[in-house]
Amino acid sequence: MSSKMLRKALSRIDSMPERELKRLMALQVAETDMLESLLENGKVGHCVLSDQVIRYVNTPFCTLLPTNRLYLGRAEGRRLDELITDDEVLDYVSGLTLDRAEGEKEFYFQVGSEVRTILMASRRLTTQEGDYVDLAVRDISEEKRSEARLRRSESLASMTTMAAGIAHEIKNPLAAMQIHLQLLKKAFTKKGSLTGEEAERYIDVLDEEIGRLNGIAVDFLFAVRPMNVSLKKQRIEPLIQSLEDFIRPELEEAGIRLTVKVEPFLPQLMLDPNYMRQALLNIIKNAENAMEGGGRLVIDVHGSGDFVQIAISDTGCGMDREHLAKIFEPYFTTKATGTGLGLTVVYKIIKEHGGDISVTSEVGEGTTFTLSLPVPSDERMVLAEGGVDGDNLDS
Repeated sequence: MSSKMLRKALSRIDSMPERELKRLMALQVAETDMLESLLENGKVGHCVLSDQVIRYVNTPFCTLLPTNRLYLGRAEGRRLDELITDDEVLDYVSGLTLDRAEGEKEFYFQVGSEVRTILMASRRLTTQEGDYVDLAVRDISEEKRSEARLRRSESLASMTTMAAGIAHEIKNPLAAMQIHLQLLKKAFTKKGSLTGEEAERYIDVLDEEIGRLNGIAVDFLFAVRPMNVSLKKQRIEPLIQSLEDFIRPELEEAGIRLTVKVEPFLPQLMLDPNYMRQALLNIIKNAENAMEGGGRLVIDVHGSGDFVQIAISDTGCGMDREHLAKIFEPYFTTKATGTGLGLTVVYKIIKEHGGDISVTSEVGEGTTFTLSLPVPSDERMVLAEGGVDGDNLDS
């Protein structure tokens, strides 16, 4: 029975026949039992709060979180700190208010030899009787394990591709070294001795190829080793300003006009500025190479829902669909020089920041890379409220 029908019945309860009243009560009890059964036997725990006082709580909530089992089934009307026994959970929930109820947080609990991951999502619940904070918890341990297995699988596939790539990359320098060593040996055999000037052309090639091999090894190690990313909450504007100051002279010398736009009132992000700067520089370098005859580069930083997006657009040669599908693969490159690891590193850095990267491109028109960086849950209100001053760096 809908609440609308029930309220209508209540408005005329004094004139309602007893038999009809009993029928309505029986229907309501049956519906309540059904809803309670759904909530009690589901996998999601719920707790509804009013000023930290429990108005409703189901059994899954009490079994998924560390709770005082003394109050299991009879916690309504008690304060939440009487039911929950974990200090970290209490600290988080105590900071939730009706104005700032939206959010998510993961908690980790040791259960025997297993670590369980519990996700708590909070929201504001509005009813005719009043507003409440609804806490919904669920066990995402298996999801986390599946994600870890997928990452390991992707890592293995990536390593296989990279191993094949590095094998291909080192063949050319090794072949060149072998040829010039043979030529050097023949020269010694023929003449018996060589002057420094005669040997220099062979040695220079060997030195150059050794440098190439060293560069390949360094790039490979950087691409495969774990990144020591140190994420701290900070504004992105200083990073963009510093980047602009650094790249503008080089771009102008290459005949490229730079435009930087930063939306005001952006929230703080969890950033490692050194790694993020490297990712942005790698993309900008690619854009510069794509505009050999000059062009325009636009960096646009703006909010988009629960993300801050950095869009880097160029007016270069663009890419077809076949190339576009492979650009993040290790050792894929359309340039005559380079290892093809630049965008692989960019992808890795953005993933380490919990973000995502997308690319659109048209042959002859240009390319746009869009980096989406997640806004921390406690900062998401800033987008709606405009509570942080920002600067527009359009230039």
